[in-house]
Amino acid sequence: MRFPSVNLHRRRALLRGARFLPGAIQWGTDLSTIAPTILNANGDVTCNAGAVTTGIHSQSGGVAVPLSQTNRFDVYPIIQGLLTIVLGATAPSALVISYATTAGTAIDSFTVEPGLLVNSAELMIPIFLIGPLSSSLYLAPGKDPLIQVAPTGQAVTVKQVGSRAVFQLVLGVE
Repeated sequence: MRFPSVNLHRRRALLRGARFLPGAIQWGTDLSTIAPTILNANGDVTCNAGAVTTGIHSQSGGVAVPLSQTNRFDVYPIIQGLLTIVLGATAPSALVISYATTAGTAIDSFTVEPGLLVNSAELMIPIFLIGPLSSSLYLAPGKDPLIQVAPTGQAVTVKQVGSRAVFQLVLGVE
């Protein structure tokens, strides 16, 4: 079987022309955004009932460290990690874990299975959260990704030991 030959001059014109790459990323483009970053806590965090409290975030010595992407590409923020949560003598009736960039305004959240919420339990909860596709959310001056905990009925404690997550920006669709 013989494939049709492409005129060499026509091929060069297509590769040189702007019509060939509309919306595409050119070969050799730096696709880096930010290095995967650890989210953690500077100490145990008490989360009061009925309130949204930041359990872990991007910090150093208790001071927030905003994360800023280096290139303007469409990216998805992805958070994967583990939260160690200690329940009191009376367990909360519900427990919601969320990802936010502004305190109290959840971007993604999930509810912990209520059957796990038993009195005086220590839970290790895996977290997998994702944010919206955006090319501007993490541009300079950057944002501090917050993992927030909202118990209902009784307070809980997010332990420093055993609580940690990896935050990364994953290249989205172009």
